[in-house]
Amino acid sequence: MSSLAGKNRKTRNARPSLSTGITGLPGVGPGREKLLGNLGIRAVADLLLYPPRRYIDRKAIVSICDLAGGGTQTIAGDVISVEVRHLGRKSLAVARVCDGTGTVKCVWFNQPYLKNSLKRGGTYILSGPVRVDRFGTALVHPEYEAEGGKLLSTGRVVPVYRLTPGLGQRTMRRLVDTALTRYAGSLGDPLPPRIGAALRLLPLDEALGALHFPEDIDHAERARRRLAFDEMLLFQTLFARARAEAHNASAGTSDGGRGTGRSCLLEALPFRLTSSQQKALTQVLDDIDEASPMRRLIQGDVGCGKTVVAGLGAGYVCGGGGQVALMCPTELLAEQHCRTMTELLGGLGHSVALLTAGLPAAEQARVVEGLAAGDIDAVVGTHSLFSDRVDFRSLGLVIVDEEQRFGVLQRARLIAKSPGADFLAVSATPIPRTLALTAYGDLDISVIDEMPPGRGSHVTTLVPEEEADAVLMDLAGRIKAGEQAFYICPVLDEGSLGLTGVRTAGRRLDRLLGARGLVGLLTGRTPREERQATLAAFEAGDIACIVATSVLEVGVDVPGATLLVVEQADRFGLSQLHQMRGRVQRSSSDSRSYFIVPDGASERALKRLEVLGKNYDGFDIAEHDLMLRGPGDIVGRRQHGIPDLRFTSLPADLDLLEAARDEASRSVMSGDSVYEEWLEVLSRAAGGERGMIH
Repeated sequence: MSSLAGKNRKTRNARPSLSTGITGLPGVGPGREKLLGNLGIRAVADLLLYPPRRYIDRKAIVSICDLAGGGTQTIAGDVISVEVRHLGRKSLAVARVCDGTGTVKCVWFNQPYLKNSLKRGGTYILSGPVRVDRFGTALVHPEYEAEGGKLLSTGRVVPVYRLTPGLGQRTMRRLVDTALTRYAGSLGDPLPPRIGAALRLLPLDEALGALHFPEDIDHAERARRRLAFDEMLLFQTLFARARAEAHNASAGTSDGGRGTGRSCLLEALPFRLTSSQQKALTQVLDDIDEASPMRRLIQGDVGCGKTVVAGLGAGYVCGGGGQVALMCPTELLAEQHCRTMTELLGGLGHSVALLTAGLPAAEQARVVEGLAAGDIDAVVGTHSLFSDRVDFRSLGLVIVDEEQRFGVLQRARLIAKSPGADFLAVSATPIPRTLALTAYGDLDISVIDEMPPGRGSHVTTLVPEEEADAVLMDLAGRIKAGEQAFYICPVLDEGSLGLTGVRTAGRRLDRLLGARGLVGLLTGRTPREERQATLAAFEAGDIACIVATSVLEVGVDVPGATLLVVEQADRFGLSQLHQMRGRVQRSSSDSRSYFIVPDGASERALKRLEVLGKNYDGFDIAEHDLMLRGPGDIVGRRQHGIPDLRFTSLPADLDLLEAARDEASRSVMSGDSVYEEWLEVLSRAAGGERGMIH
């Protein structure tokens, strides 16, 4: 964003700054600074934007005569006595409090200083759990504040924060209150009244105050929505700027498809594209022909033909003299795609190579040399493709498959590696629209929403654990009849959790089938040569069943496989299970999946699995998953440097997300800097010491 005018900058700098270090608050010395740093709180802004975990409503004042055992209750009364009893090395502070309707004891263990803190004859508000026993009624370890003073822990809706040892709730509330008093109004409110009125959003200073000390729970919710809008505005501004920068960038390295016409690409295929594939391909090729680099995501269900579209885009770029890099999250998927790309691009006269860490050093060196010299047109590999040792002579297109495995910041680093190249992301995990707008706001999106014709039907069955033996018998019978199967376990070996391991399941299936050599094992630890030999034997029909971990979620395409069994299915996510199910839906043959559900599965897990048992549309499954478990770690963000959204709740806040996207696009296109200061504050709080805006 552009800087503010000099006059405005001087005015801004004269005001208290939310970027002030946390030691600028009274009561924060080196020790407390370290404790707050453990929570990610290093500046005043971090403290003001640190949301409570929950709230306790302590507004209702109960007469002492009405106190009842159980639960936390609040009273107001006069302290008529305070004494400290010493019990060996421990102490018990006892205060007697009267409100005119009765008297009650308030007790605290190992807090002898209370004899001086609580003034006899003083009026206090106290909140704590009520205990009723043979010794009478007592408030145990109640929080207390003098009546007539500023109430932060009693007599109101009270915030409860996630803390670290050595830092108490009372201290945290006092620090937040001081920060609100000194700094909350220093920014003004950059939000135009038209947006605040349309979305019924609180003014910024009120929202910050109500986040921590609301009048009631509804007030806290209104504060959350205001800050959720600002949070979404930050990310959508970043995306809008990325789109604008891509639009203004110079043309990509390739010369489009001048060497290979669009019709030649389609003629090279032994089948016709679906209309949905054709639409996505046209969008990709049109983007490649544009002067500015392509930034596009193709998403669709398992087996819909996304890889073919990406491969044709690669052929188009190679035909124009550019090189293509296809990056995959696993070596298994890279090897699969290398075979597919070799078959597709080889027919167009282009060379394809594989580059992964598992290759011999001499082979890696040969590929690196070939890419630098321009002798290799397309390379398929893992993230090592973008290490410093790899140089391209004319990189024209970067394709990232299973893009959600990499995350927002890693995508940004890839694009920065070759800003002039076209970028195409591919995701076989359907993403709900709300998450797509959040995680892929910088990309145009193509959706392939139909399957190639001729696929067989599929049946998914949820099986109680006590009926697992019947599944094994069915599996054995189908294998003896000539079918092939995948058998998925949650772990390689059994541990203390009592999960079924791959090796144990493999031995069990060997005994059941009565013949050795029909079962192969596949895990993330399987050496490359052994993995390739196992898959080759499976494709040839020499192996009837592969027992594996979730490594088979992606990267295996064997049309002969028609049966899937998943042990302890509650241990996997819905998207994972849907991906696994896609491994046996690759041909015209009918297929079947058995998801074995253990007796101890939670009610929540059962609801999720029931969705999968009734639904075969990946997009619908993703929407249900979002509704059931929330957005959580949104599409690879946490592991790549952007923390969880603090205030946004999807899909409930879809209206805020769409409004933030529109406003971010408007402000970036117009060069409006009204949000600059506040978004920089938000970006520093979200991204650490170094903000994301600048």
